[in-house]
Amino acid sequence: MIANTFEQVIKTRRSIRSFTDKIPSRQDIDVLVESAIYAPYWGATGIPLWDIRKIIVIHQDSEKMKRLQKLLFSAVKKNARGLNILLKLLPFLKKKMWPFANILKILSENGMQSLYQAPYYIIIAERKWFPPIEKQSIAHALENMWLTATNLWLGFQLLSATGGLMSKNKEFLDILGLEKGKYQIDWCLVGYATKYPKKIKEFDKEKFVTWIK
Repeated sequence: MIANTFEQVIKTRRSIRSFTDKIPSRQDIDVLVESAIYAPYWGATGIPLWDIRKIIVIHQDSEKMKRLQKLLFSAVKKNARGLNILLKLLPFLKKKMWPFANILKILSENGMQSLYQAPYYIIIAERKWFPPIEKQSIAHALENMWLTATNLWLGFQLLSATGGLMSKNKEFLDILGLEKGKYQIDWCLVGYATKYPKKIKEFDKEKFVTWIK
């Protein structure tokens, strides 16, 4: 089933956190990653475009995926402990940092079920440059993929809460074939959702928009 209009795709997009064991077709995954290639990025560098943006697709059953999962979970637990200590020592930071610290705490205690369910784990690596706009470029690529996944009725989950944790992890980057310090990374999970949203989101745009004449 394909969404009828672009507006419908935007309004039905959701973050999926539970996946079935059904595996998407290679054709659908190809369409998905191709959409990331065409997202905007910083191109005035003299570097080949395929070296500025790298897209890494890892299957759930691969040995490398198991190693990545172990490293990620270890980093989540370590950072959850560190943030907890920091907030106890500097309580004035709690208002600003608690939401993220709480996410890491929950993940460290309960794990991330979807990380072990989704059949594909897709990483976007963006070459660092000046000015530093690699995070924006990655966001454009993930946005394209998310909308494309919604149009294909594939489940999609961002893992951005842990993106910053692994961009400097040498062992993690070595598995991906990326040199530490040269790339910013972020990632997502892709598969078939156990349950898809039935209702389209509707917001009152007047609460968001300010017109200046």
